[in-house]
Amino acid sequence: MRTSFLVALALTSSAAFGQTVPTADLEQVWLDPAARGSLWVGNGQTLGALEFRTAASLTYSFSQFRSVNDRAAGALSDRFGIQVMGALGVTDWLEFGANIPVFIAQASSSPIKVASAGMGNPMMYGKVSILDANRPVQLSFGLGVGVPVGTAAAQGNGGTEVLPRINLGKVYSHYQLGVELSALIRPVVDYSPVTFGSGDKVGSQLAVGGMIGSIGPGLRTELSVRAFASLVGGRAGLEAQVAARYPIGGLELFTSIGPGFFGEPNTPYLRVYAGLAFANMPMTKAPCVEAEPYELADCPDLDLDQDGVTNFLDGCSSVKGPAENRGCPDTDKDGDTVVDRLDGCIDVVGAAGNKGCPWPDTDKDGLIDPNDSCPSDMGPKENKGCPDTDKDGDTVVDRLDGCADQAGPALNAGCPWPDGDGDSVADYEDNCPKDVGPRENQGCPAAKKQLVIITREKLIIKDKVFFDTGKATIQKKSNALLDQITAVLLQHAEIAVLQVEGHTDNVGDPEKNKALSQERAAAVKSYLVKAGIDDKRLMPVGYGQEKPADTNDTPAGRDNNRRVEFVILTK
Repeated sequence: MRTSFLVALALTSSAAFGQTVPTADLEQVWLDPAARGSLWVGNGQTLGALEFRTAASLTYSFSQFRSVNDRAAGALSDRFGIQVMGALGVTDWLEFGANIPVFIAQASSSPIKVASAGMGNPMMYGKVSILDANRPVQLSFGLGVGVPVGTAAAQGNGGTEVLPRINLGKVYSHYQLGVELSALIRPVVDYSPVTFGSGDKVGSQLAVGGMIGSIGPGLRTELSVRAFASLVGGRAGLEAQVAARYPIGGLELFTSIGPGFFGEPNTPYLRVYAGLAFANMPMTKAPCVEAEPYELADCPDLDLDQDGVTNFLDGCSSVKGPAENRGCPDTDKDGDTVVDRLDGCIDVVGAAGNKGCPWPDTDKDGLIDPNDSCPSDMGPKENKGCPDTDKDGDTVVDRLDGCADQAGPALNAGCPWPDGDGDSVADYEDNCPKDVGPRENQGCPAAKKQLVIITREKLIIKDKVFFDTGKATIQKKSNALLDQITAVLLQHAEIAVLQVEGHTDNVGDPEKNKALSQERAAAVKSYLVKAGIDDKRLMPVGYGQEKPADTNDTPAGRDNNRRVEFVILTK
């Protein structure tokens, strides 16, 4: 709705100013006759076919026609009027509307006097929907024309005005958003000869507006804002409106109020609207979009439960069901996911691939016949239901045997342990894997007496690592043992980490014993690293007296507890 004001200004003293005040339409906002968005800003929707809305509103503006330099501030100090408007949806995508302003009284607080009553210029418009309510967002284009037929008393005439505008919006279940871009094209009128303000012009301008408002039954509230930029040298301005709307049947009571800032001489300090509207449809409704809530009756072509049956044809619109059952779910008495009408064994859980009946398991090995490669012979699932075979008879079944034609231990995946030097001592336990030697000497030649035995868990030493009493100094008589450990580690790279453990008896302070055992373990590691072992393969740990190997009640037992052990952590 647009209030077309033309201020019929007359100077009470022509001698004072010496000028006749020109006439022009000062208005830059119009109430929207369709009001599908807010009262001021549309939401991108148009009225549907044969939908209409009519409204009448009392209007009031305070302190309009203000000069940039306040030389004629508030020439229209109070302005009262009525706006009559209406909109009609010709089709689902085309809307026409109009509003006609009539001004009842105008008052002036300045030496510039104004006329008191008359009709403003009517605003006629058409609007086309580009993206309708079934899209995620709504978009429309409108074109308004201000017809210069108003009475001079209300400052009608003044030239034809053209108002193109684009509205974009989105309606959610409880609120809506809208944005409007517009341009007002009209003749330029210069008021500076009577106001002495160089920026006091009324003419073409650009505008951007926005709104947010609630929707649904009962009281609705909304906020609208418009910003203006003059194209003829005037000041930029801003107006805002807070509105409330309350439906009573097909009627709607509404009121709106808001301030204006800057933008002289078009922008008043305050605008107020209060009116009554009548429409043959809900003032707002949620769009027909599956992602948003909607009324089933409003959206018969959508599919609320996403079962492929539209709401209009769906007998159970909120529950999925097949089209052959009018969109209602099938029953499944035995709960096997095969609906009763397709189930060959309605009282027994079965498989869809067997018409709802259980698959047979002839050999009772837990694999149903379709998945059993030997349906008549029992066998494990890992062998597809067939019996396991062990061709080489080493107790490692062929499917797990890395050497199915050659017997070998399970620890080596059914393959024989390698024996590189052929001395019948497997490489993994051979201290000299490249030299022939007897088993009792750990696979090394008899001349090289072995002090180290390799097991899966540790290196067992036949001697002890000796330290100076109460110190971590290794005695030279242990060098031969440590050198042999070095040789074993160099020959067996598969021993990734060797934990060097220091232990003591229980004589003395436990904390000092633990610290000493840690120092001794670190000393052994240091010896082995200097001998050529990678530092990362050795982990020294001191346990002190925490893990005794023998009793601490006898000298012999305590001697056994003072020891170093070599534990294989990973291999």
